[in-house]
Amino acid sequence: MTDDPVVLDVLGLRCPIPVQRVRLALREMPDGGVVHLLGDDPESLHDIPALLERLGLPPADITETDGGWRYVIAKPPEL
Repeated sequence: MTDDPVVLDVLGLRCPIPVQRVRLALREMPDGGVVHLLGDDPESLHDIPALLERLGLPPADITETDGGWRYVIAKPPEL
């Protein structure tokens, strides 16, 4: 097992693709894993936090980047 995050580049993709990709990555990754989502869909600023809340996960760390945002999403070990 690696400690490297799963990097999802969804730049240029619109809803619902970013949410679907995050959901799939979280489903397939081991507990304790991390996803870095790179996106530029403004709807994701609402959709990704709403998804994480529905899944009972901690909020993402969201950082603005050139032309978009980076979401750091952690899947806690206890799930």
